[in-house]
Amino acid sequence: MRETVPKVAEQVENIVQTILRTGNSITGIELVGQRPDGGNADRVWITNWHPLIATDGSILGINVASEEITERKRMEAALAASEAKSRELADNLRNLNESLEQRVATEAQERVRIWEAARREISQIGRHLTMGSMVASIAHEVSQPLAAVILNADASMKLLAQANPDMDDVRAALKDIVDDGQRARAVLDGIRSMLRNDHGTRSTVTVNNLIGEVLAVVRGELDAHQVSLRSELSDGLPAVLAAPTQLQQVLLNLVMNAIEAMGPVATRERVLIVRSEIGESDSVQITVEDTGSGIDPSLVDRIFDAFFTTKALGMGMGLSICRSIVESHGGRLSVSARRPHGSSFCVKIPTTPPDPVYGD
Repeated sequence: MRETVPKVAEQVENIVQTILRTGNSITGIELVGQRPDGGNADRVWITNWHPLIATDGSILGINVASEEITERKRMEAALAASEAKSRELADNLRNLNESLEQRVATEAQERVRIWEAARREISQIGRHLTMGSMVASIAHEVSQPLAAVILNADASMKLLAQANPDMDDVRAALKDIVDDGQRARAVLDGIRSMLRNDHGTRSTVTVNNLIGEVLAVVRGELDAHQVSLRSELSDGLPAVLAAPTQLQQVLLNLVMNAIEAMGPVATRERVLIVRSEIGESDSVQITVEDTGSGIDPSLVDRIFDAFFTTKALGMGMGLSICRSIVESHGGRLSVSARRPHGSSFCVKIPTTPPDPVYGD
């Protein structure tokens, strides 16, 4: 042993001495063969050592069964290295996934923030563009009550200048002045409210009051386009928690769309119907209807998509923003055909405070 595999000779001698001392077999011993020249340094054997016992109990010698397991050890080492590499790759992949998840979440939050900022900006621009297109009719609407105020004031002064003025006529003229002044103020308040940039501040809102403010603003547009107004507002509606400016924008957009939709109508009456009532599932329902030509059934499913428009100069954002605003209030905006003519847009707002969808 010392001549052939000197590196294991001492180990072999210890095994032999142990067997001679105890008489017991020793199995499963791995030996790495190494000749003096080192030519078989990478070869491995598993050995089993059994004593050869004589009839008198003495040990005559030791039988050694040896099996070379070099390839098996190489495979085990390769497998262990592969498993270590797999664990390393799995750890790297897990870390990468966590990093990607965090990055995706951060980017998603940033996209939501950018969309919210863009939505508010476009919403504000849309309000200004809509109001800008109505300047002439608003000026006409305000000038009428102001002219009436001047006429009634002049008449009151002439009545009071008489020796025996008729006080009933004076009171009637003064009442007309008050009514016309309130009418002008309602128009201006509605304009101021709709142009206010409150970024969605919410408060308890009476729906009928909002509708009244919007209708006061569009009165001139209705007259200019020869559209009759039919207002069907239910009394005693519960208040809702909402951003007044945003809901006014929704109603203004729906009303202006309805007026525009009735522009080509020449063979029947143009009528704008605005209705408020209690809806299903504890909601307040606002319906805006027109007697226009209606919406092509093939386009109904796309009417609320961003950037989709049937108008030659439209941006395709009005109804998309309207639906976004309504849904941010926990509500729903839908459209259906009105019989026999026109379209019907329905806004449902819950009467109980919804969980916020947008960071208004």
